[in-house]
Amino acid sequence: MKKLVSVLLIAAIVILGSCGTLKKSNASSNSTSLNDELKDRNRANISLLQRITQMRGVVLHNNLPVINKTANSFASAGNQEPLYVLNNQVIGNSFHSINEIIENYNVKKITILTGADAASYGSQGSNGVIKIVSY
Repeated sequence: MKKLVSVLLIAAIVILGSCGTLKKSNASSNSTSLNDELKDRNRANISLLQRITQMRGVVLHNNLPVINKTANSFASAGNQEPLYVLNNQVIGNSFHSINEIIENYNVKKITILTGADAASYGSQGSNGVIKIVSY
């Protein structure tokens, strides 16, 4: 009888101790999906310019997005704008042209390419490439 009671007591402790716990992988995937869902819901409220400037390495220069490559990259004159590519179609080096073509809520993914990754676009991609994928 004592043995049965102790087994039941241990089983109760194990059951109660494991309630409310998540595996680490499940917890991270849940937070990732929540972040993706929140971004998806708010994509209509955030302008394309804001979404691009939130990306790592992108700064505003004369109210245009520019990929900041080095500390003195703004010293040289000329067009500093990156190349814009929409759904693997080269649009050009003007933010205004890409902003007229696509609405901010249709943007699915934005990727910043620099260095060797941008070299496949030739001299147009010398200031970096902003790839945009739409829905």
